[in-house]
Amino acid sequence: MHKNVVILGAGNVAYHLTRALLENTVNVVQVFNRTLDKAQNFAEDYNINYTDKISEIVKADIYIICTSDKAISEISYYVPFEDCLVVHTSGSIPLSALKGKYRKGVFYPLQTFSKKRALEYDKIPFFIETENKDDETILLNLAKRISDEAYVVDSEKRLKIHMSGVWANNFTNHLLYIANEICRKQDIPFEILKPLIKETFEKINDDISPYDAQTGPAKRNDQVVIQKHLSILESDSNLYQIYSLLTNSILETYHDKL
Repeated sequence: MHKNVVILGAGNVAYHLTRALLENTVNVVQVFNRTLDKAQNFAEDYNINYTDKISEIVKADIYIICTSDKAISEISYYVPFEDCLVVHTSGSIPLSALKGKYRKGVFYPLQTFSKKRALEYDKIPFFIETENKDDETILLNLAKRISDEAYVVDSEKRLKIHMSGVWANNFTNHLLYIANEICRKQDIPFEILKPLIKETFEKINDDISPYDAQTGPAKRNDQVVIQKHLSILESDSNLYQIYSLLTNSILETYHDKL
């Protein structure tokens, strides 16, 4: 497959996706970003062309929009070509958000991206949506150049996949932030929790389901410990509510076994 690709955006997703494509011999010909410094710094890492003017983007087969969700429609509107495939990379934005006379699609990688973190690109699931079968084949082939996992889903299912990722990643990370803050305020090193955190996720990697992996006072319905924890949190209504909601959810999940 010999397709020329232009990346629209220069953030974390654009950085990693460009790297993944180039490492798998996909021809990325240009990077566009409305901030010239970001476009330049990004593109020079890969020795490819760059611009901060949408009117200067070059003709290509595929344009991949890697901007914030709120910028997708605006950026897509200004793509000046019709004989091309324009896709966005958002989990929560529908295909219909793309505005233009070109062919449209979605190329969504389910992963958390940070520039400083190396990733195993071949393990990232990609979720594809297009208007026609020919473009579906093009995007599936493109995804399979990068990853072992590529799936065709519609906008409604992709939104639910995105939401499940928020639960698994964003909310989990925020709970770790809360744990870190509790440790910091008590002058306890956060590092003492890292073996526990590691084992929590390694159990899932060993094919134990999250349901079967659950432990703790709520799973045991240990009200003595639960009330002790809640008494500590009485001065912080936000944390008290979070702890109570999560505890009640666990209690309801396992109530048949209590």
